[in-house]
Amino acid sequence: MLVVTGRHRPHEVLFLGFSAVTGAAFVAGAKPPGTLESLMDLWVLWTWYGLLLASGVVGLISFLLSDLYRALVYERAAMVGHVTAPTMYGVALLATGQATALFAGAFCLTWAAASGWRCWQVQQDIRSLRRMEKTP
Repeated sequence: MLVVTGRHRPHEVLFLGFSAVTGAAFVAGAKPPGTLESLMDLWVLWTWYGLLLASGVVGLISFLLSDLYRALVYERAAMVGHVTAPTMYGVALLATGQATALFAGAFCLTWAAASGWRCWQVQQDIRSLRRMEKTP
């Protein structure tokens, strides 16, 4: 059993960890599902792999930082990657017009929306910290 404590939501930790591991595996040469790979241009796949790897690693690093402001800035950067990667991949999947890509594309766009919401929440926390620093 894994117990996550602190300000991080368990699903966020799961998705960041999944992104880091999946991105690293694909960059190292693991093959994506053949049906998806055949539908996508190679540049889309490699951009997705890189964004997954980078945003996952940056997000996991944010959990280790003791400075709250810096941790939030890293987490925001990770969420930007988690908005960009699934949006790009989801739109590319839906643009193929294949029925087999519909669920995966919708899942990616839902993931991007959730990450966008979390990015907004983190930005609000950063603004609050900045306001607290300015108040005597």
